[in-house]
Amino acid sequence: MKIIARSVTLALGLSVCGISGYLLYLLLKKDDDDDYTDTLSRSSKFKILEVPVHKDMVKVLIGRGGKNIKLIQEQSNTRINFKEREGQQEAICVIRGTIEACNIAENLVQEFVNNQPVLECEDVYVPQGCIARIIGRDGDRIREICCKSGAKVTVDDNRGAVNRRVSIKGTREQIVVAKSLIEEIVEQSHKTQVQIEASLAKREPRLPPKASESPKPVESPKVERISPVPGQPDAQFEVYVSAMVDPSRFWLQIVGPKATELDVLVEEMTEYYRKQENRESHILNKVTKGDLVAAVFQYDSKWYRAEVLSLSDDNPPQAELYYVDYGDTDLVPVEELYELRTDFLRLHFQAIECFLARVDPVGESWSVEAVDKFEEWTHVAQWKKLSAKINGYCVREKTRAKREGSPVPGVDLFDVNGEKDVDIAQELVNQGFAVFKRDVDLRPSSRATSVSNISVASSS
Repeated sequence: MKIIARSVTLALGLSVCGISGYLLYLLLKKDDDDDYTDTLSRSSKFKILEVPVHKDMVKVLIGRGGKNIKLIQEQSNTRINFKEREGQQEAICVIRGTIEACNIAENLVQEFVNNQPVLECEDVYVPQGCIARIIGRDGDRIREICCKSGAKVTVDDNRGAVNRRVSIKGTREQIVVAKSLIEEIVEQSHKTQVQIEASLAKREPRLPPKASESPKPVESPKVERISPVPGQPDAQFEVYVSAMVDPSRFWLQIVGPKATELDVLVEEMTEYYRKQENRESHILNKVTKGDLVAAVFQYDSKWYRAEVLSLSDDNPPQAELYYVDYGDTDLVPVEELYELRTDFLRLHFQAIECFLARVDPVGESWSVEAVDKFEEWTHVAQWKKLSAKINGYCVREKTRAKREGSPVPGVDLFDVNGEKDVDIAQELVNQGFAVFKRDVDLRPSSRATSVSNISVASSS
């Protein structure tokens, strides 16, 4: 009865705690084994056999809820527990029973261990820009890799490295499958990047006149936004500066698939609205503030999406337009505005209003020289990449078309087109055009080596 009672206790402990039987066997089997030894102590055939087993194999040998080891005990009519050996890679599997039963149990244990797959660990190194794709949103992609391959896949935390280490643990076959899935993601990411680079390389400079006063910023439920990469609040990303007023108000486009989509959209709109018959089918009988329209941009003769900010009393009247994908403004005769075809609204508005974090102008406003230098260093509308990092937000009144505004992101900008990266804010301070804000973090900073996950840096 004592043996039965202790077996019930063991079974209850396993089911309630939900842990492997390893510790329970080490802690609870001692008395049980002593009782069993007493029943056989008078037999000369009683034997205690010790079999070394690698520690990594002990939990597998015991099995969930002790299932495997119980089966071996039943098949061999023995009692088995384990002893740790401090500082050793092997534990001791202690088998108690008759000589014949112990030999059977030993053979079953050895057979079980020999039939287990050999686990290996292999590291692969993946470009920093591909890591977010491998992890996926909320880790869904890396879980999928683990599920498909059966291997355990982990990514190190060294976010500043050019290449990140990805550790894969499993059988040789599982590692091969996991590596192939990872390599497939890296290859696809590389192909996508090459396509983006090829498309964006075709962009021509867009040269609107310098703004003498701040254009009215706009907001829309479909405006593109930037936000920190989940789990990587300091992550940096590549941008273009598409328009500017001064370092306290400029507009960014995020370099990536959506920038390529925008180029395609502009080409489609230009091809469509250049045809007179198409324009005639989209004549606007009335134009009001807040309307979204198709309009030509006089400096490159291409057609863009725009919003009407105001209407003049001139004859003929003119409309002040805000180009929602670039951030600049222009005056266009009302008669040259056309209805925006609904399928041209498929892409979020790409212009993102920002301000340069960490600095204020020397004096009450930015000097002409400071604005000129900022325009030069940020390559406004020249489609040269800069690296950006979110560094706070500010609340700014928005006046666009009866829509409420939202916090404007402050960013650190780095010109990465030369041999040495240039911290734009630091350079403005060095040249005497700006001062650092009070309580600002003045630790040296630089762009990340590689950042290219656009899908997670922008909202859908």
